[in-house]
Amino acid sequence: MSNRLYSPKLSEYTKIEGARFTAKDFCETLDGGQAFRWHRTDQFTDATPEYFGVFGNNFAKLKLGSDGQVWGAFRLDGKKISEHAKELAEYLDCGTDYESVRKRLRATRDPAMLRALEIHPSLRILRQNPAEAIICFICSSSKRIVQIKQCVQLLAENLGEELSEGVFALPGFDKIADAPIEVLRSCKLGFRADYLKKSAEKIRRDKFDPMSLRELPYEDAKSYLTSLSGIGDKVADCILLFGASRFEAFPVDTWIKQAMTEIYSTPADAKKIRAFAAEKFGDLSGFAQQLIFAAKRKNLI
Repeated sequence: MSNRLYSPKLSEYTKIEGARFTAKDFCETLDGGQAFRWHRTDQFTDATPEYFGVFGNNFAKLKLGSDGQVWGAFRLDGKKISEHAKELAEYLDCGTDYESVRKRLRATRDPAMLRALEIHPSLRILRQNPAEAIICFICSSSKRIVQIKQCVQLLAENLGEELSEGVFALPGFDKIADAPIEVLRSCKLGFRADYLKKSAEKIRRDKFDPMSLRELPYEDAKSYLTSLSGIGDKVADCILLFGASRFEAFPVDTWIKQAMTEIYSTPADAKKIRAFAAEKFGDLSGFAQQLIFAAKRKNLI
């Protein structure tokens, strides 16, 4: 998707405090399957990657300097640039002390984890809006990242608020619940259209606040999510990890199942793999998962 489709007037680039990455980890964090609304700009290079995208009601271009510093330019919408920068810093989870997190994982002295930490020294977990994570990960079932991005973009264009010409926020659950099923299916969702509509209807009926996923006990939060249509254990854990910052959530997909059976000789059973990870990595098992996932996907561990 070319950034020529998106041409709102933007601010000058501003430094995002606390946001530093290697180029590889910047790309992996934004474009490795945690979120689906970021796209490479025409100025993207491997050494200095640059993306454009929407988070919440914010449109931004993000670029990585040669020194690893993240810079952001934002749609001019009357809000102070400092407020945009603060919201982006929260989205990039700049409030978490990742050095302390990495130190705790290094203390496990697990060879595979030490290797993954070496490969990805600045990877982090995005702190997305939980409602957006629910929507995006219901759309993600059995699809590749490029396909998920297309579905999510069509959903925003068909039902979301137009922030400026060509720039759309994701719709809320009311809009999705009220939408004709034909509109949802036109977003290339296939069978996921029914899942998304039924889930939106239940969330509205229950008056459930997705932000509560950050505070509820983990098992209660996961139990509610798996009561929604189209959400099993893996998708629930993706929502909790990438949308609710629940580092104890350990999504098990094909890549992780392969990695855990090969590296740790675990049974090829998702429940047993999650139990093994919880015992080995504790309340950081979700961050450990992302490190292992990223390294294994590139055949580096």
